[in-house]
Amino acid sequence: MNSKIDGSDIPPVERTTKIIEPLRSSMIVDGHQVFKVGNDFLFSNNDLIGSLQRYPGERLPDLDGLSRFPIPDRVGEYCSRQEFEAAPKYMAQWVHWPERFDLIMQGRYNEIPPVHFEGIFTLVCNFMCPHCSRRITRTKWIDNNTWQNNSPVDQYNTIPPDGLKRAIDQIALMRTDSQMGIVWGGGDPTANPYTYSAMLYARSLGITASFLTNGVFLNVEKVLGTDPILIRISLNCGSNDTYSKFHGFPKEWDYFERVKINIRDLARRKLELNARTLVGISLIADDRSLDDLVAAAEVIRAVVNDAGPGIDYVIARPVFNYAHFDHNYGQLRPDTTQRVYEMVSEGGSVWKILHELGIPLILIKDSFEPPPPPSLYNDSRCLSYGMFGEIRHNGDVQLCSDSYGNPDYTIGNLFTNDIQDIWKSNKRAEVLSSINLKECYKSICPHNSRGHHYNRLFHQIEKKRLEGNMDIVRQWCEDLRMATLPMGHSFFI
Repeated sequence: MNSKIDGSDIPPVERTTKIIEPLRSSMIVDGHQVFKVGNDFLFSNNDLIGSLQRYPGERLPDLDGLSRFPIPDRVGEYCSRQEFEAAPKYMAQWVHWPERFDLIMQGRYNEIPPVHFEGIFTLVCNFMCPHCSRRITRTKWIDNNTWQNNSPVDQYNTIPPDGLKRAIDQIALMRTDSQMGIVWGGGDPTANPYTYSAMLYARSLGITASFLTNGVFLNVEKVLGTDPILIRISLNCGSNDTYSKFHGFPKEWDYFERVKINIRDLARRKLELNARTLVGISLIADDRSLDDLVAAAEVIRAVVNDAGPGIDYVIARPVFNYAHFDHNYGQLRPDTTQRVYEMVSEGGSVWKILHELGIPLILIKDSFEPPPPPSLYNDSRCLSYGMFGEIRHNGDVQLCSDSYGNPDYTIGNLFTNDIQDIWKSNKRAEVLSSINLKECYKSICPHNSRGHHYNRLFHQIEKKRLEGNMDIVRQWCEDLRMATLPMGHSFFI
């Protein structure tokens, strides 16, 4: 990225709060990582989160004492033990959040505090991926267009340091069930010069972190020093020509070589530090990159052979053409999704390489299936809007993280109001009423998203409530709680 992305072009702001301290060096004390922020020491203790799993359900409690096994995404229904062990466990985590669980059981969805926020603290990115979910945000829903490689960071596209500290302090106020996180995204979070020190500050407040990046300008030492739950790099391709075309930059640039070096260094340093952070690689494909998926898996093999087993998981899905797009930017033919599936599912060419390496390949839920029929839903309400919010570069708070910055979903601004007041405001109620009239979860909500999935669950619960069968729901929830382990975070939903 060019020299302007160093914070020097962000104009001074009136500092009414303590500025975020820079990252300090880390050390190991009695087997624990220790970091310094300001004059304070922060211990990274695995007991805070528990032993991390590479994916939900990798480890389960002792199931021998259970007589029946709940289907995680079908309320009140059961299956065999073998079927349960094979079923994805993403959808089981909510039963381990007691305060939120009680609100759901009472049908008080409007009062549910979010389990994490998407932190879109910059809309600058060195890529111009045609299929980028933030494409419309970066071209239309922002004061200045950032849809060009290496846009300079300024006050119109990146949150200033005091605003970032304000956002983190406000997010911390919503922590419930010992659960609150930030998905550091963008743009690309590496474009924000304050990201790493802000992540460390958020960590000191008990906020967990998921760091999603293209990896080209990743600072391996700094990001591992913030102790995130996971770091996921979007690789997607295995050759320079396809990588540049798929991600929208001139093939003469050295980005592909940079990302390969950073993935290798990240895997190596994770192992050297004995860091608990999970390292993931993303493989997203359409017709432009489909024939490059095996080469991408070979890049992962080369990393493991060189650096050791420092990659914890790989996710795969086809490109998604979002409903808010004005064109179908993803190149998907009628058979593309099936062809991707054949390569990444068990026995496929990509699966075989990763299986040999002992790396789980996780197919993103519902991405290979068509949207569910409207008959699945119980009524016209969105019931999952409280679970995942978004905070944008300008302090705007979005009702739903699956709105991707659409201003119609803005419910307030952190620079003028406190987040708890915003959550209870008339504006939030008005926005919710408006989107319910549109039934947007049936039309524009991505059917592989967190919010869409929870709508399906909660509508099943509400149907049982209308039938007078909440006793069945509670028993199913208790069985699901007994058959799964809490993750301690919300990033694998």
